Amino acid sequence: MPGISADLICHKLAIHKEAKPVAQRKRKVGGERREAIVAETQKLLNASFIREVRYTTWLANVVLVKKSSGKWRMCVDYTDLNKACPKDSYPLPSIDRLRLMDKVFHQQIGRNMEVYVDDMVVKTTSAVDHATDLAEVFAQLRKHNMRLNPEKGIEANPEKCKAIIQMQSPQTVKEVQRLAGRRVLQDAERRYQMIEKLALALITAARRLRPYFQSHQVVVKTDYPIKQILRKPELAGRMIAWSVELFEFGIQYESRGPLKAQCLADFVARQAWTLHVDGSSNSKGGGACIILEGPNQVALEESLKFEFKVTNNQAEYEALLAGLRLARDLGARRVHCNSDSKLMILTFDEFTIKHVPREQNARADLLSKLANTKRPGQHRTIIQETLHSPSLDEKIVSLSDNEDLGWMTSIWRYLKEGVLPEDKNEARKVRMRSAKFVIIGDELFKRGISSPLLKCLTASQAAYVIREIHQGICGMHSGARLMAARVLRAGYYWPTLKSDCQSHLQKCKECQQFAQEFEEFLNELGVKHLSTSVEHPQTNGQAEAANKVILKELKKWLGSAKGQWPEELPSILWAYHCTPQSTTQETPYRLTYGTDAMIPIEVGQISHRRQTFNGEQNAQELTTDLDLVDELREEAQIHEEACKLRASRRYNTRVKPRAFRAGDLVWRLLGEARKDTSDGKLAPTWGGPFRVTKDLNNGAYRLEELNGKPIPRTWNATHLKIYFS
Repeated sequence: MPGISADLICHKLAIHKEAKPVAQRKRKVGGERREAIVAETQKLLNASFIREVRYTTWLANVVLVKKSSGKWRMCVDYTDLNKACPKDSYPLPSIDRLRLMDKVFHQQIGRNMEVYVDDMVVKTTSAVDHATDLAEVFAQLRKHNMRLNPEKGIEANPEKCKAIIQMQSPQTVKEVQRLAGRRVLQDAERRYQMIEKLALALITAARRLRPYFQSHQVVVKTDYPIKQILRKPELAGRMIAWSVELFEFGIQYESRGPLKAQCLADFVARQAWTLHVDGSSNSKGGGACIILEGPNQVALEESLKFEFKVTNNQAEYEALLAGLRLARDLGARRVHCNSDSKLMILTFDEFTIKHVPREQNARADLLSKLANTKRPGQHRTIIQETLHSPSLDEKIVSLSDNEDLGWMTSIWRYLKEGVLPEDKNEARKVRMRSAKFVIIGDELFKRGISSPLLKCLTASQAAYVIREIHQGICGMHSGARLMAARVLRAGYYWPTLKSDCQSHLQKCKECQQFAQEFEEFLNELGVKHLSTSVEHPQTNGQAEAANKVILKELKKWLGSAKGQWPEELPSILWAYHCTPQSTTQETPYRLTYGTDAMIPIEVGQISHRRQTFNGEQNAQELTTDLDLVDELREEAQIHEEACKLRASRRYNTRVKPRAFRAGDLVWRLLGEARKDTSDGKLAPTWGGPFRVTKDLNNGAYRLEELNGKPIPRTWNATHLKIYFS
């Protein structure tokens, strides 16, 4: 209402001083909903309806409800806010208008005026005083700049007055029901589950009796778990829309409790719930379904989708745990579970799990495939939830001494104790494999070809070595084969070395982000992927091979913090100096000092040369390596020349020779500077024709225009092609 003072019309939310603010955990939403939330929030910010608060007390998630038009309605789900706020004497949503009317006309109301929301009636005891009362009311209106609608309230409606005068009071129960109105289930509503029918009845009552729900505390007495279901954030479809609509009312849910005169008192409260669970997994992902059936025909379905890889057994376990959590939230104390897996969990007062054949568990088996096969936007169950991580993150494993060795157990027992497996074929394999291994100082080593002795590692030790080689202080984020070569060069071995390196490489975020496959994928989509570079633009594309490698590794190490490259550059250079190069087959450090540097993993996982280290002989060995470094450099140069020759041959096989003679007409490749900018993308790539005037016999030619004007400088055959006339 323009012109009215803000002190009169603005409403302020009152909160109990002893109320504790509730900060909800962040809920993950899908891509479409996330875009809708960002767009709606930006609109509110632009309109100055909301503002950012850096230090929050109350923190609530937003809930999106699908409109009939296909758009999203954004609501805020404040937990226990109604409990924290004292009940206002004015009901929603007209708090500001009702308070305004009471403040402006507090001296007239009850004496010569009555007000209901925005309708005002001026009354008087005699016709003589009516003009005086009207003048008093109009004076209050002018004082507070209130405006009236001149088209309403100027005369009485005789039809409405007649209907009220002739209306008879209800005499029977049906007449009272007819007066209040009734709701009949239609078509699909008849197939609603019992809990949905109860929610529909509650939402219908709230719509019909909206003024009462707004102005009073409404207590709903029921033995059904309506409160727990409507407050679950994973609701889908119509249930979440009803939940948001009921959220504005101060509804309190209470249990009806057993009747004292009932012989089977508390029977419903002690009646058991039946839980049907089933999980499944396939190549597309994993999912599970939960069907919880309670007393009074209550049935609740929940569909789960796993965002992590699961096996069939793990899917069954996750389904059961999620079903138990759902039963606990609904207040169930006696639960009977039907599942394909035999599990026993004594969380409740009484809990039994019965194994049923799959054909008898067909309903849960079918719905378990809903989560990993449904299309986005489909909601066929009441609740749909996504599990982003397993229920049990920590893995508790009990290993014996022999199991700690892993793949080395049989070899170790044979070399140390002479024990062989009972199977003859297996024993023969162990004897053949053990010939390549030797035990030195309670450590198992493998006789290698690239190195004399390779220390054998367990699974946990191998994981540490791979992590340090790939992304440690001397890590280069190199490929799987080069990683395996560096591990062997450092003196370590385990049977699945190359496959473990490949698996670790596939999980590395930086390698995926800057991999060649990812760049090709972006190019196909027309996406420009720009990464900050420390080199100058005028030398971009012409840097040395070493600088290219350093720049590539800097991108992987820095991520989004590109400005910190000076601090990370020494680590990149150290990793580069300790990595064997494909051209020389040696590390730059060894070509300089004659020996390989000791890398950090040899400290964390002691290598053979550290075990056999002799301080007195070390200085003499280093001087010997320096004397032999010239021979090592010559061998590296031979490898480098051979690599260049192979690259040249491979390149020449793809080159198509072009030869022109004097007098031939040719097209000339146009660079970006020679193209007509007004043509944009439609500009021609080749210009001409031009005439060849001289062949310089080295792939270079001199050209002239058709009018005889010579073209400056020479032109290579790669920038020319024949002109057919």
